Amino acid sequence: MADALPPCPITGRPARRRVHGVSTRALLWMWRAAGAGDLGHLFPDAPQVVLYESDTGLYFFAPPVAGDGEFYRRFYSAHAAHATLSAASEKRLEFLIAARHIAAGSLVLDVGCGSGAFREHLPQCRYRGLDPFAAPAAAADVIRQTLPEHLAEARGCYDAVTAFQVIEHVADPLGFARQLLALLRPGGTLIVCAPLHPSPLTEIPNFLINAPPHHLTWWTASACQALAEVIGVEPLEIVEVPPSPHDSEAIVYWMHRLSLLRARPGPGERYLAHRWGWHLNLVFSYLLARLAMRLLPSPKGGRPCNVMLVARSRQS
Repeated sequence: MADALPPCPITGRPARRRVHGVSTRALLWMWRAAGAGDLGHLFPDAPQVVLYESDTGLYFFAPPVAGDGEFYRRFYSAHAAHATLSAASEKRLEFLIAARHIAAGSLVLDVGCGSGAFREHLPQCRYRGLDPFAAPAAAADVIRQTLPEHLAEARGCYDAVTAFQVIEHVADPLGFARQLLALLRPGGTLIVCAPLHPSPLTEIPNFLINAPPHHLTWWTASACQALAEVIGVEPLEIVEVPPSPHDSEAIVYWMHRLSLLRARPGPGERYLAHRWGWHLNLVFSYLLARLAMRLLPSPKGGRPCNVMLVARSRQS
């Protein structure tokens, strides 16, 4: 008898289908090669991690093995991730789109804020960042607390709550979204931005940043709509965000363009595997992309890599 399909982490309904599995051993080997060290303690009872698709369009991994503080400190430090994400933040289109929905004078909480780069888009607002793994040089308005810790003291306090590239990192995205919502005043604005599928981000074979324990879910516009319905908010906008001319998206653009291989939905659909051709393709596309970023102007156009939900909470 076939194994039962796990529940969608948004709706709780059984997954529509199994996409493919990847051995934990192979995944740990790839992460070690990428500079993340030994992550065996995160996968103690999982010989395989499996990618599923739900009827909402959400792709999700099970078991949902999330990274811990040590993983993020080591991996982000090895790849200067905080600096990369903060660079050219004035041009990040998800920030520009989100800022248009936040009224002057609003008290804003930016969850998973990193260095707090969204702050500069809100000159007429009161900004607070929340990130237990914030960079050491983060400003004084960045609070180093977990989301549950902050919720215990700030329930219903904020006019707007944002979470850029955070929900895909958590094992319980529905619980996470409900905690964000609980921080809002009635009629407040909730903004969530996450990786899009299919997109250049998901089409690069063995692109580890899009795999556990880093990314646990891949999102679609229909998945965002389903999330809004389940938590009871009114969607104001669901938009696929065009790529921004900053390093964290330019590297994806160039790697995708220079990759000789593609991972796409369809017959034999697969995104992660221990295949030497895939490993070599990833290394060469990364090195060529770094060279392209040094020699060529920032790319313009290109397909979106992210999708954003902007919603309003109930008035009472």
